[in-house]
Amino acid sequence: MQPKRIWIVVTDGEKCRFLTSEKRNQDPVAAMPDLIVPNPPTREQGTERPGRTFESVGNRRSALEPPVDWHQQAKRDFAREISKILQQKTRDNAFDQLIVVATPEMLGNLRPVIASETKERIVGEVNKDYTQLTPREIKQQLSEGYNV
Repeated sequence: MQPKRIWIVVTDGEKCRFLTSEKRNQDPVAAMPDLIVPNPPTREQGTERPGRTFESVGNRRSALEPPVDWHQQAKRDFAREISKILQQKTRDNAFDQLIVVATPEMLGNLRPVIASETKERIVGEVNKDYTQLTPREIKQQLSEGYNV
């Protein structure tokens, strides 16, 4: 019987690391290059100034609220990009099991966009930010609950 090929996806909304672990006594290694998306503050995204409108009574004017928070939208787009990569790797049979480690906000963005065929391979979700940890530290954090 071949050992399980486990992928660990570690993301925080701006950076995503794909690690693979095939042997329990070895540290995880990069399965593919990291994804890094520059996500400047909301004030630096979108259009210049919000539009202005007149009040319904009187001659006061006020600014309109922007229709979307560009910073949050960039994180949702990043989640969709990660989901597409995972779906392709699922179809390529690159892993048998998947562990998703992400901030709570990013987990909320990922859950609805991950394909059902990929969801079937998810064996665990961890709502923590491990993007700054080394692969060895990530393995130590996950080894208590998962066979990494």
